[in-house]
Amino acid sequence: MLKNDRFFAVSARDGSIKPGDFYGDGLWLGDTRLLSAFRLLIDGIEPDPVGVQADDGSATFELEAAAVHVTRVRYLDGGLHERITVANQGSATVDAVLELEVAADFAAMLGIRGAVPELASPVPVPPLKTVDGVRFSRDGRLTRVVTFPEGLQHQLRLRPGEEFVLRVDVVAESGELHFDFDAGLRAGRDVYPSWAAECMSVRTDNPALNELLERAILDIRMLSNHYDTGIYPIAGLPWFGVPFGRDALLSSTLLLHVNPELARGVLRYLAKHQGKVVDESSGEQPGKILHEVRTGEAVEIGAWPHILYGTIDATALFLCALTETENWTRDRHLVDELWPAAEAALAWCATYGDPDGDGYVEASGGRARNQGWKDADDSLTNVDGSEVARPAALCEVQAYLHRGLVGMSMRKPALKDRAADLKRRFNRDFWMPEEKFIAQALDASKRQVPAITSNPGHCLWMRILDGPKAFGVTNRLMSQELFSGWGIRTLSDRAINYDPCSYHNGSVWPFDTALAVAGMRQYGFAAEAERTARALIEASLDFPLHRPPELLCGDVRVPGEAPKEYWNTCTPQLWSAAAMFTCVSSILGLEADPRRKTLRVSPIETGMWNRIEVSGLHFAGHRLDFSVEGTEVKAGRLPAGIQLTVR
Repeated sequence: MLKNDRFFAVSARDGSIKPGDFYGDGLWLGDTRLLSAFRLLIDGIEPDPVGVQADDGSATFELEAAAVHVTRVRYLDGGLHERITVANQGSATVDAVLELEVAADFAAMLGIRGAVPELASPVPVPPLKTVDGVRFSRDGRLTRVVTFPEGLQHQLRLRPGEEFVLRVDVVAESGELHFDFDAGLRAGRDVYPSWAAECMSVRTDNPALNELLERAILDIRMLSNHYDTGIYPIAGLPWFGVPFGRDALLSSTLLLHVNPELARGVLRYLAKHQGKVVDESSGEQPGKILHEVRTGEAVEIGAWPHILYGTIDATALFLCALTETENWTRDRHLVDELWPAAEAALAWCATYGDPDGDGYVEASGGRARNQGWKDADDSLTNVDGSEVARPAALCEVQAYLHRGLVGMSMRKPALKDRAADLKRRFNRDFWMPEEKFIAQALDASKRQVPAITSNPGHCLWMRILDGPKAFGVTNRLMSQELFSGWGIRTLSDRAINYDPCSYHNGSVWPFDTALAVAGMRQYGFAAEAERTARALIEASLDFPLHRPPELLCGDVRVPGEAPKEYWNTCTPQLWSAAAMFTCVSSILGLEADPRRKTLRVSPIETGMWNRIEVSGLHFAGHRLDFSVEGTEVKAGRLPAGIQLTVR
């Protein structure tokens, strides 16, 4: 995976693009595939891959053919740019034919994913030879493939030690060719150290953990696009390479201490595109926060809206993210700027989001039957597998609303009573005394949906639970039916519809588990939080590049065996990367008191490190450093007026 702003490329580990092997392969501009095939042949045969290095800014593929060594160096900037070097490392002259096969089909992402069936089988576009390469054109879309020296086929004669270099640019209609390949390569790579310097840095005496956290920082930058409202991270590659509301709001909130610019960009973008009118086709309603933004053919033919508002939780999460950003950064100007959007979002929660006026935000379904974060069609059922009557009030959505009300009450004290009333009724209506757990939802008749799921972990994070109920929820989350040994399952393994390798009915989602970790720590369940955080990080370390996937299967952890990846997962995935920092900060016990400009640190012992150094942590408009040895905290850089307390 490589990405630069709205362009991203998905290929095999030899650099080839072959959708027949993986249907997400290609060079993509948003939701449109500009290049659907890119194969390199030596004497009609693909060379054997012998190595690959990827650093987010670029990728280098090492290949071996019968008598030559091939190196492909690739980066993205307004398109795909590649330098192919064919070297004769032997002692005899070599004759060989270098050939490139390229194709374009301008496929729609929603088509190949199956969401828009009429676009599921894209037809390749006939190539048109040009003076400097080939071009593909259809319905106003254009892809140019330019080579230097010119030509897709070259007859080579290489004496010992000689090499042949071919440069390839693949650009859209307005894309620029890169005549200085090395300058473009350096510029692409330089983005990442600059970004890392702007982010909190964590170093431990565990090298593998350091690599995982460094990878997470780089992936967050790679996933980010730039808009006039600031930086905005997409959800994940390859399937969700567009702005999402829920994912970005949750992730940017988790990353406030890492880099608050993410939250500022996310909040401004979502406020700019906040719902203004009622539109049944897109789900837009006044004050509602969007779910996703799509482009390309699916939008142009009317099969999918450009902006889809079909989510039940993003609007309440906007309130959480905005108020938590002010709480952590003390950026009052941002909140002053976006307060009208917050008022409109709160009004939506009380009107369109609450059709029966009972104070709970409810969803009736739409383009997606389920509109919480578990949006698969089968993710909300009764324990016997039967359908849940809609509209349904999901437990975590009420928790988001509660947290948003508490945050807004700092500026609008009249909301305190509303927040307290919601908390009281929630603990009464969602609590299942026999199960000592929170129901997944209330159905249309206000009956509990008694499925045992991971959703109450979000309620811990949002602090809506009474203390004794938080104890019960934590115990159940840590029981064998939910805790797999790698993380917390989305559904109990005792459920009739449990499937460890399903999307939402038994799998483990890193971000979902991390929210439960943060919630456990906030309620004082430190040992449980550390055990779960350590398990999740250990699982993530077992995946390629130490990169946590979107989700993994919920099978029981077996000593000596690696976790099983979900068959069609996104990787990298934004909120999975963010989850790694949530695990670390929960073990450190970070808690902000920005009114007093005090950061509290309450570390617990962990098997993941003995010593940890935190540098450049963002807090109250400043950056600070500290280190922990065991559980002993030592302050480093502390700006004037900022305090670090240990408890």
